Amino acid sequence: MHGLLYFPSLHPALSHGLVPGVRFLDPGLADSGAGPWLRPEGLPLIGDELAGMLRGFDRLRREVKNPKDLALLAGASGGHFFADTSFAVREAFADQEHPERVGARRAKSAQLALCLAYMVEESLLELAGTGELDVRFATAMAESLGLGDDDSDEELATALAGVGDMLPAAALADEFRPPWRQVLSPFWAVAPEGAGLFVVDPDMAATLLDAGLPFAEPSAPELAGWFPDGRPERPLLAACATGWRTLGKTRPDPDAPWLDAPRPIVIPKP
Repeated sequence: MHGLLYFPSLHPALSHGLVPGVRFLDPGLADSGAGPWLRPEGLPLIGDELAGMLRGFDRLRREVKNPKDLALLAGASGGHFFADTSFAVREAFADQEHPERVGARRAKSAQLALCLAYMVEESLLELAGTGELDVRFATAMAESLGLGDDDSDEELATALAGVGDMLPAAALADEFRPPWRQVLSPFWAVAPEGAGLFVVDPDMAATLLDAGLPFAEPSAPELAGWFPDGRPERPLLAACATGWRTLGKTRPDPDAPWLDAPRPIVIPKP
């Protein structure tokens, strides 16, 4: 029994509130024993091998200061670091000759994609610590209000006063992190079998509810299993769904067979 895992956040500081008993999925990068993380057993990449495959992205993320560019960079690779290269062609031929390789390669790609999302969140935390996320969010807010370089500093200051103070770090990060649909498939692949998703992001929860997933009030035994230290005060809804249906697809994805497995999904009741 692996209980519930926060989604889409991979760091406590970027989650919309913490609930005892719910943990964060660690794709192999979190400091052991340093927080409420769950690292699955048997990850395909560990230690020096994992660090070596991520070294290039780690260097890039430290050089790139625009959080939107970081998210785009992670999404463009998605764990497939050799796409459109001669190496990728050789890999495709090797897969045809040895089909048993495909599952292992997909597992590594899923872990790498989730590691990239984890590293983007780390960069967002670093930017939030310097106040840069607040500034960028305020700039985006000014543009949405139709304010620009032609407006006076006083008008801008009045319109944006307190914007950063109004929003928690989680809300600011939501503006810049990779979209949850991009993260869901690798998350589903890496999470231990049977582990459920605890979704506290209000926009994502509303999207799932509108998608017609079979949400209902969870039973007392379900709540006791998910929250051994006591259920949250806020009422909850739960559904059991496959990953591909959670993504809004109408049929299974042959390239992502792990999405066929159903998982519990828990959201706050609106």
